[in-house]
Amino acid sequence: MSASKKSVATIAGILFAAVITAPRPAEADPIALTVNSGPTIAQELNRPCVIGDPSCHNPSTFAYTLLRPQDKSNTVSSPTYTVDQIRAMVGDTFFVGVDLNQARGHDGGRYELQSFTMTVDGALMFATKSPTVLTPINPGNGWSDASITGFNLAGLPGSATVVFTTRFSGATAGREQYFLRAAAPSVAATPEPATLMLIGTGLFGAAAWKRRHQRKP
Repeated sequence: MSASKKSVATIAGILFAAVITAPRPAEADPIALTVNSGPTIAQELNRPCVIGDPSCHNPSTFAYTLLRPQDKSNTVSSPTYTVDQIRAMVGDTFFVGVDLNQARGHDGGRYELQSFTMTVDGALMFATKSPTVLTPINPGNGWSDASITGFNLAGLPGSATVVFTTRFSGATAGREQYFLRAAAPSVAATPEPATLMLIGTGLFGAAAWKRRHQRKP
């Protein structure tokens, strides 16, 4: 082999090694959601549902997934929405309320929320950190019992698609409701830092969504 060919082969080998050993950008972790007990919201305000039972009474333009009766454990996703659809209903910052319909006689009504997530254009953007055991504050259908907070759509394009997914076990009675409500369930004593944090979370989420979207083939 000539000296020039050896030089080309050497350079090619160095470049190949650099490509396979170069650090690749890591997938951003999903933004953590928080599961809280309460607030209690009357059933007529428990809408729009994304997953629920026939009493949801959503607007005709906003579909939801109907849970099966006697569904003790499952993984269930909502219909596919656009960011603009969600914004039109609840704005950029919202929480997901949970209305339990549990029988108190079975382990005190324990309902195991294994996970709750929200994807944007198929990429995981928001997720609960760990399984949570919920017990009904108001047994039966009528008042909500828990909330999942931390959602922020700020900075996301209106045409991006959104899907919510719940994974649960320990359901013992009727069907639960997962519904959207605008803003946070409680007001902070010092709203300015809280507002800044929500904006920062939204911008971080938008940046994470953009990085994932750009990596799609």
